[in-house]
Amino acid sequence: MLKISPLFSGSKGNCTLIQSQNVNILLDVGFTYRGIVKALEERDLTPDDIDAIVITHEHTDHIGALPMWTRHTPTPVYAPERIADLIAQRVYFSDVNGIVDDFVLGDVAIAHYECSHDAVCCFGYKFTCGSSRFACVTDTGHYTDELTDFLWDCNAIMLESNHDEDMLRRGSYSFSLKQRILSPFGHLSNAQAAQVLKQLAGSCVKTILLAHLSENNNNKELAFNTAVSACAESGVVEGRDVMIYVVDQYKNEVSVCLD
Repeated sequence: MLKISPLFSGSKGNCTLIQSQNVNILLDVGFTYRGIVKALEERDLTPDDIDAIVITHEHTDHIGALPMWTRHTPTPVYAPERIADLIAQRVYFSDVNGIVDDFVLGDVAIAHYECSHDAVCCFGYKFTCGSSRFACVTDTGHYTDELTDFLWDCNAIMLESNHDEDMLRRGSYSFSLKQRILSPFGHLSNAQAAQVLKQLAGSCVKTILLAHLSENNNNKELAFNTAVSACAESGVVEGRDVMIYVVDQYKNEVSVCLD
């Protein structure tokens, strides 16, 4: 059994709660410490109930609360080996474990996928507990066959759908920032996420969480409609064959339970 509860998702911070019968895991702690603690309280949890924090990469919107969290609670931290020393500089009373290969936390096995992002190292992760599989891949600038393979056997996925390319190009961001986001080391657009979903037609994926939306260059309706249309082109009907949700930056009430 796995239960996935997105807490925060977007450029101002990212944090997802992943639970099995034996462990509670936070994937990233990029929002404010108080905000994360409050979101956990709403789910009848405290920081002491968290067994591990798994980090995707070193950007602030994914580790911003780490210093304050580890000052209060010595939760073990897991991060890609290449940034383990960097992450260790941000923690107080916690051990930092470098991830090289697949590893296990309680009854959850964790595998990784290396993303294409302008970070020292950025991982997406797959969490497996029994027959339940959930993967989260955000902060990657392009999609590959390896990404499709990584997601193929999952029951549920959280996939980046960061921006609408037209909105980004017409928007107020500087030219250099636009180029960074659009580059192979930036973020997946709605259209790119849609292509991934087309490639996943016929896979085990039944629940799709669209995540890491830009507040300035995207909106929920655009992301959702682009994904729904892509699935329909492959004969996959939203609401019948798959369920698609758009994760919010600040308030998320959807939890996905995988038996």
